[in-house]
Amino acid sequence: MSLIEVIVLVPEERVGDFYRVVGAWMGGDDTTQSAQDGRGRRKRRSSADGTPLTLSASSRYAPLNKHLGAVPKTTKSYELSLDEITKIMGAPLPKSAYDHRAWWANTESHSQALAWISAGWKVEGVDLDKKTISLVRQSR
Repeated sequence: MSLIEVIVLVPEERVGDFYRVVGAWMGGDDTTQSAQDGRGRRKRRSSADGTPLTLSASSRYAPLNKHLGAVPKTTKSYELSLDEITKIMGAPLPKSAYDHRAWWANTESHSQALAWISAGWKVEGVDLDKKTISLVRQSR
């Protein structure tokens, strides 16, 4: 399969929607309106029995998921630099992670977010100037 580079200009306030649509398309998701809420947004992803989805072990974000899952349960907040995340993953983050707050949204339809959500964390804050993210542990 040959690849072609495409540049798409997206208004900053719509970047999250763009990632949702492109991510679903690349994942082969044939989402219909019935899989969306009344406002056209995806419903929370879950398995057939209603339990939250887990991150695939083959995901590029699996090392981050494993790292966050190993943080002691007594730790309620956790800060990581983007450089630390890159080292944990063993691969670079996409440019959009450095440029757009929306990349760090707590949305289970994004594989990167599923990495921290399924490990019991939520991104509470992002400082793109300092290149850090702040996570808080979620009660289960």
